[in-house]
Formats: sequence, C-alpha cells, structure tokens
Amino acid sequence: MYVEKVVTGKKMVFPHCKAQLYDPRNRNSSTIVMLTTSMERNPYRGMRGRTRGGANVRNKELSKGSNGISLTCVFTPCRVMGVCVTLMMMGAVGAAVWAVVTYCTMEEDTELYDVQVNFADQHLRVFDPAQKRWRQVCSSSANQLLASISCEEVGFVSLVNYSVTSVPEGGGDGGEFFCVRQEELSYGKKIKDSMYPCDCESREVLTLVCQDCGRRSFAADRIVGGVDARQGSWPWQVSLQYDGVHQCGGSIISDRWIVSAAHCFRDRFRIVNRWRVLLGSIYNKPVNANVAEVKTIVYHSSYLPFVNADIDDNSRDIAVLALTQPLTFNEYIQPVCLPAYGQRVIDGQMGTVTGWGNVEYYGHLANVLQEAHVPIISDTVCNAPDYYDNQITTSMFCAGYEKGGIDACQGDSGGPFVGEDSFSKTSRYRLLGVVSWGTGCAMPKKPGVYTRVSRFLPWISTAMRNYQNSPGIQKMART
Repeated sequence: MYVEKVVTGKKMVFPHCKAQLYDPRNRNSSTIVMLTTSMERNPYRGMRGRTRGGANVRNKELSKGSNGISLTCVFTPCRVMGVCVTLMMMGAVGAAVWAVVTYCTMEEDTELYDVQVNFADQHLRVFDPAQKRWRQVCSSSANQLLASISCEEVGFVSLVNYSVTSVPEGGGDGGEFFCVRQEELSYGKKIKDSMYPCDCESREVLTLVCQDCGRRSFAADRIVGGVDARQGSWPWQVSLQYDGVHQCGGSIISDRWIVSAAHCFRDRFRIVNRWRVLLGSIYNKPVNANVAEVKTIVYHSSYLPFVNADIDDNSRDIAVLALTQPLTFNEYIQPVCLPAYGQRVIDGQMGTVTGWGNVEYYGHLANVLQEAHVPIISDTVCNAPDYYDNQITTSMFCAGYEKGGIDACQGDSGGPFVGEDSFSKTSRYRLLGVVSWGTGCAMPKKPGVYTRVSRFLPWISTAMRNYQNSPGIQKMART
C-alpha cells in the first residue's frame, strides 16, 4: 500500500437525524447512538486492489447545518426534552438506543434497518412502514428459521441462540405484533415481506442473540494515509498464503468462513490443502500468528476472467473459504459484519482498506499490516472517460483520491474495505467492499475498485449453507 501524506478533515454525517448522537472518536460525548457511518463531502480524490503477480435508506434533500452536518430529522427543544424523559424512564442503555432509533424512524418517512434486536431484552422487532411503528414477532413453529434469517438480514451472519418469552397484556409496545407467513419465509428475502399484523393470542414473542461482529478492542489511529496498523485494530483481517507465501487478504465473517476475491484462486492456486489462513497478527509471517487450514473454496462461477481470459470484465469478483476447524474468537481475532440487507454504499463515505500489499507498484510486500482511509467515489465520476470509462458495473464501487497517492496495491486483493456503522457507543464495522482491481497503484484518477459486498449477500449466505460440508474447489452461480 503506497502512501502519500494527505491531510483531510472528517465530518460526522447523520442523513436520518438532526442530532450528533454519538461520536466514538470523542469519548466525552454523552449522547447515545450514531446512526450512520462517518462521511466526507470533499471533492473526490483517488485508491486500488489486486493480487501479487446504512441501512434501507431513502435519502431526501438534506439541509445543511452551520457545522456542515447534513440534517433531516428535526429535533426541536420540545422534542429533545420528550426523548430525554423517555430515556430516563427506560433506564437501560439498550432501551435508550431503541427509543432514539424508533423516534427518528417514526418522525421521518425514512427507514433505517427493517429488523432490530433490542439490546436490553433481545426481542426481535420488525418495522411496519404502513403504521410507522415497530412490532414484536409472535412465536411460531418457524422460530429457528426466522431467527437465523433475521441475523443475516442485519449483517450478523450467524445465530447464537433463540428463545420465546411472554409479554404482558397492554403497556409499551407489547400489544403490537407481527405474525409470519411461514410458506413465504426464505433466505435472501426480507422477513418483513413475510409478516402481517396480528393479535398474537399466545402473547409469546421471539427473542434471539446473533453472533456479534465488527467490534474491536483496540482503536486505530485516525490518520489519513497508509500507516502501520496496531495489533488488534483490524481483527477480521487475514493473510491467505499458498505454499507459505502471502497471495491475498481476506475477512473473517464467522468462526468458519472467510470472504475474499475470486481472482485470488486462478488455476495455479487451486490445490486447497496448500492454502493456509494466517490470523490474529499484523505480520504476514506465521511466527506471531494463528494458522488455520482451508477445507473449501467457493468462487463465483460468473467471474468472467475465469471463463475467458480475454474478457475485460471483473464483475462478481468474490469468493468464500471454509475452514477445517472453527475459530476461537479473542481480542485479536473477530468477525466483521456484513452489510444489512438493503444497505447502500454512500458516495463520499469514508472507509478503511487494510492489507500487506506492495508499498509501491514495483515494490515489495509490507511486513506490517497497512491501513488507509479513503472516500467512496460515485459511479458517475468513476465511469468518466478520464477515470475508468464505463468499466465500473453495479457490482463494484471505487474509493480513493483524485490525485492518487493512497491506494491498495498488489497483495491487497481480497482484503477488506470497511465502513463504520454504529448503533451503540462501541463502533461497529461492516464489510462494504473486497479489494478487486485497478490500473497501476495510487495513480491520479485511477482509484481502487472494490467488489460491492451488498450485491452478494444472498450468494454468500447460499454458499455457506450449501458447501459447508463439500471439500475442495467449488464454483457457484448467482442466486
């Protein structure tokens, strides 16, 4: 990852709410939640990726506050007082989070996530857009399937456990329920499309716990530019090594699965038992790292360069790897969250790319994990003739600076591009992109190009379910 010192400001942007609810970079902040990722509206400047050798948002017009923050959900003093009283009465932080999220969602005709799990009571709730309210989900024989799909829908990949609890008559939102049409419930489909309002005569509702993700015990330096990462600052980053040599990066998404890029697994890299996954270290050497063996590699069968090497289309550059044994999570090994269903990549949003790629185009691999913070570039800009001239498809996005200087490079391929997306005081990261391709490294108007992970959520889910017990190299078409 080549670095040029570039200094640029960061702004916290909350497209759904006129309140800077919580800034995790300011530990003195006393408010509760941050509703979206940090963003920057500066002019675009340029970023990369390749091998060695919000939520369901309907943005309206945004007004600008004096501090440059985009505003929509207006908090008048009276409204703020009402919310504060509500939070004081609720007491628990989890309940407070729920109140603010619900308030902002109901105040504006803007969806956040359709599915939420209350941190305080673990109750599953689904948003009813017709009535602009959250409803608990009535227990049914489909509880396990519904709980599993719900975790996936919010980007948490795995269900830890679920249970049923009784709710009292009346009071709170206990009388607002959804029931599920079990025949319409399926993976890859939003659960709200299978729901209808009901009375829930049993008064029993579904509670669940999803695998936590996107958390880290150690903060990274907020420096724009490629710098050495701190140990534990990006605990989902892995090094994929073939015969002991680093080839690509990857991202832990569960205790058994890694996400990477399809192009990392060309014909000469398809003997599965020669691959190893190094994790839990900022060094790409096995001395200070945990090593895991690979059982299965599944790549997208419609990645066209594998079909015809002369095709210049890098769409669907994605793969997943199954490990032979489950990982034990600790402060240095953690999964990253996937995007929630319907979550979009936002133009101008700042993200972080990490990897051990070349520090210069014709240079050597970095010994220590590098990190760089770069803005997402709009498809319109990136498809301009002086950028990539209409090579950017809907399954990709660009990120970087117009003048170049900060980029991913050879050896970073398959690694994560993550964005911060918080609903609590501890920031949570989601895997927005996978380092895919680009022209050169850190060149002006030739930013890094990333696989848009949100377009492949059903594919990832299906691959994990269908191939968890199928060793070897597998290919799977779109779902």
